[in-house]
Parts: sequence; structure tokens; C-alpha cells
Amino acid sequence: MLQQASTGANNSSMDEAAFELRLSEMKAALRDKGVAITRKRAKLLEVLLASDRHPSVSEIHEGVKTAYPGTSLATIYNTIEILKETGQVLEIEFSASANRYDGRIPVSHPHLVCLQCEKVEDMDIAAPHDPLDSVSRITGYDIVRLRTDYYGTCPDCLKASPSPSGERGCA
Repeated sequence: MLQQASTGANNSSMDEAAFELRLSEMKAALRDKGVAITRKRAKLLEVLLASDRHPSVSEIHEGVKTAYPGTSLATIYNTIEILKETGQVLEIEFSASANRYDGRIPVSHPHLVCLQCEKVEDMDIAAPHDPLDSVSRITGYDIVRLRTDYYGTCPDCLKASPSPSGERGCA
């Protein structure tokens, strides 16, 4: 089970049972689309699920290349696209930097984003009501997702010693 830190950020790893369950769900979704589960794709899924930082495509690619050096970037992009189509991964879009991917919780949920080190973390908060339903009723739109991100400086960067200019940040 995922643990919640005092900041409200979800900083811990998935337990083994949750990891295996998500891994099997993701593999089943790929198989249902007619995609073979090659060793490279299986490694991609493991890298995606093992990361609590919401990795970018290049970070996933680097993780897969440690085991399979010949893995192409196209394999990573194509697999991520299929995972997005099947609802098995959440794409977190950023205009100024690389998009990130969340395979652990593939539905809209709040994130904490550090402006210093660009860490992206899940935030566990209880929603008092269903905002999608409320907005749909009020506007007539068929709302399919909600994105809430909180931007600031993470505790690690806050603890880092100030630079000569007086700014703080993770090294």
C-alpha cells in the first residue's frame, strides 16, 4: 500500500502485490490491443511502475536501455501511446519541459511539482465531491478529466543550502 508523507505527497514505492497487479493490468491492455509483450516492453512497464517521479519518455528510455541497450526511442513512444489509448497511463503535460507519465494511478489526480528540481509527485487528498459531475451539470460539458497541479519548492530543495545569489535549490 502506498504511504502518505507528512507533506501530503506520496513518496514511497508500491508494495509488491500492487506492483504485480498493475503490471498484469498493463500487460493485459497491451495484449488486448494485439501488442506482443516483448522483453523490452515488459522492462518499459517495470521502469514506469518502479518510478515514483513520473518519468519522461527519455527517462523511461534510459531505464530500459540499462537492460536492453538496443532499445529504440520509437519503441518507447509507441508503447506509451498504446498505454495512453487504453487508459493505462496518465500523461502529465508540461509546456516548458518534457511530459511525464504515471502508470501507477492512470486517472486524473493532483500532483505536486517542484519548480527547482522538476520532481512530480502524487498528492493524496480526499475530494469532498465529484467536481467533474458538478461542472458537467453546471456547464453542459461532458467533462472527461480534471488536472490540478500545485507548484512550489519541494522539501529537499528547501533544505539545500542557499546559493551565492541567495536562491535555494536541489543540486
